[in-house]
Amino acid sequence: MLRVPPTWHGSLVIGAHGGSGGDAVDRSGKVYATSETALDDVIGDYAFTNGFAYASVDRDGIGGTRSGYALTMEFAELAKREVRLRASRSGGTASSPTRMYIVGLSAGGGITRMIAEGMPTPFDGALIIAGAGGDVITRMDRQQRMAALWPLIDPRPHAGLSDRDPKVVSYSEAIGTPVAARRLWPYTGASAANAARATGPVENSTAKPSIPTIEVVGTWDDLVIREVRAYRDRVEPKDRHRLYQVEGVWHMSGDDDGVQGFQYTAESRMKLGKDVADAMGESPSYIPMVREAFDYLVRWAEKGTAPPASQTVKPNQKLR
Repeated sequence: MLRVPPTWHGSLVIGAHGGSGGDAVDRSGKVYATSETALDDVIGDYAFTNGFAYASVDRDGIGGTRSGYALTMEFAELAKREVRLRASRSGGTASSPTRMYIVGLSAGGGITRMIAEGMPTPFDGALIIAGAGGDVITRMDRQQRMAALWPLIDPRPHAGLSDRDPKVVSYSEAIGTPVAARRLWPYTGASAANAARATGPVENSTAKPSIPTIEVVGTWDDLVIREVRAYRDRVEPKDRHRLYQVEGVWHMSGDDDGVQGFQYTAESRMKLGKDVADAMGESPSYIPMVREAFDYLVRWAEKGTAPPASQTVKPNQKLR
């Protein structure tokens, strides 16, 4: 999918969706779209409305791997050529986009991280949302600790444990989210043992972005928060990276239509409680922060105006 606005500013945004692609489903399991449109409500529509060409492809079965990276890079080149062709057909100047930006969420955020660290890269700036691939050592530590601790606090056999129970507190420390986020824990906790047993070659990020890179993540995101924070601590040069954390937001905003797929998986496939799926949809929004971060990224790449320092904000709060 490629959209070029009537008044095009000359820049192209490539969106890299989460997961491995395929059909997008609502909470009942009904198909309503494909992953090609997954980022439209988060950033695609916003970029298009503000004069950016926007393109995204359904990776249909390919996740946040090197194969996903290669496919995204190939798609970006195709999109760039198509923009040039459309400009020529409409009587405009047959020129390639002056700048390209990559925006990725979750597994697509992991692909975006690889692209940002690539040298050379055709992109001028990267925006990572709840991105995978932050720090493999931290991820492995989290998975091992979750596998050991989750069976001790799983609400199905251990109903009624207090939030102050030492085992609950230890689990909170292991995954990096506060006890207040406890309703959401079963989604990752239920698969903790399988994640800890995963084997095979592991590639860590370099933590050396070659282009301006901004990350947005929720403080209740128990899928990636510890790894993202570890990446922030490792990253070099420091002045090429920003991390903006939004308080109380899970891996998906409650207002992101993509959360419905997580709800369907949790409730219908994993047989978790309705309360877990409800909690996913009640998460505050990080979409305003994503769009503000995008604006800062563009000014950073095009005018050299550095964005605000890394910080944590409340939902709908502007950066300071």
